[in-house]
Amino acid sequence: MLRKTEQGWTFGEERLLEDFVWDSLDDLDLVPIKRQFGINGEYCDILAKTKTNQLVVLELKNTDDRYIIHQLTRYYHGLRTTKPFKDSVDYEQPIRLIAIAPDFHRHNFIDRRYNLLQFEFIRFEVLNQTDDFYLHFYLEGRKELTILKPIPFVEAGKPSSQSQSDIDVPTPPRMLINTLDQLTPIAKIEILRLREKMLGFNKRIKEIKETRSLFYGRGKTKPCCQFKLVLPSKNNQFRFSKISQVYEFQCYLWLPVPKCLPNFANKSSIGRMYLDFEPNFRDIKSISYWSPNNRQPSFDLPMPTEKYFDEIGLDNFNTSIDKLFELAIKINLERN
Repeated sequence: MLRKTEQGWTFGEERLLEDFVWDSLDDLDLVPIKRQFGINGEYCDILAKTKTNQLVVLELKNTDDRYIIHQLTRYYHGLRTTKPFKDSVDYEQPIRLIAIAPDFHRHNFIDRRYNLLQFEFIRFEVLNQTDDFYLHFYLEGRKELTILKPIPFVEAGKPSSQSQSDIDVPTPPRMLINTLDQLTPIAKIEILRLREKMLGFNKRIKEIKETRSLFYGRGKTKPCCQFKLVLPSKNNQFRFSKISQVYEFQCYLWLPVPKCLPNFANKSSIGRMYLDFEPNFRDIKSISYWSPNNRQPSFDLPMPTEKYFDEIGLDNFNTSIDKLFELAIKINLERN
């Protein structure tokens, strides 16, 4: 649940921070209402209320984030417009907007200064006291609060191929976060987890940014993964405005090409494979090979995940996404 960084201890994933805060709302004198509440395509981390029924919005970040004021402003607009939970919330009172993060970028303070809404910044720190870990809050006005309930401690394991200390994974690029905000909370968590898995596996794995793609590997010419952001086609059921620059999310891995495909029967090859995911991004529906010179899959019917595992010699008892990502990373590190 916790991992060690150069700055100290932090939560291994943002959802774990959310879990702990949700279970500790009483220590903040708040009453829980809803987690990951969807409104107008946005998802509020935590909705709560005070003892006097004043609505409180909490946005949690496991790292500093330049755009947290923008997020809270959009949440405010959606909540003030639709007014959910009217039976238990008093909308005559102003909505409290609270940001919780280990630190705040200077842009957050500039954005807050010139915004008409009121925002509360709460900085947190994980304290290691003897054999226990506690979540400590620094409230503005020099107030401090420690949640006296210990944080369940399970140290995140170090990557098996990295003998050095844990690799400090950088904050996700804004282009990725903007796209993931359009997906379900579970999908967002899973994609960020896989990104951290790749960047934390070995220090040679880097993140390379392009206009609409993020590549992972030992350089742009030696990738093991591509996160691609594409504008939806007009025929797609999910339609977004080009003006808003909202893209669909696609994922490709450089993996073995099955020999059952035409032109690959008598040779071993590594190719760019498109992974078609279920909406939760935990399960893969099918896998397709994309040739370097073609914008479409190289065969008419995508291959079911179980069949692909069988074709390349992987145990298909557990056709998990992690197995494919680990294979892609290992191939990348071993290739010349």
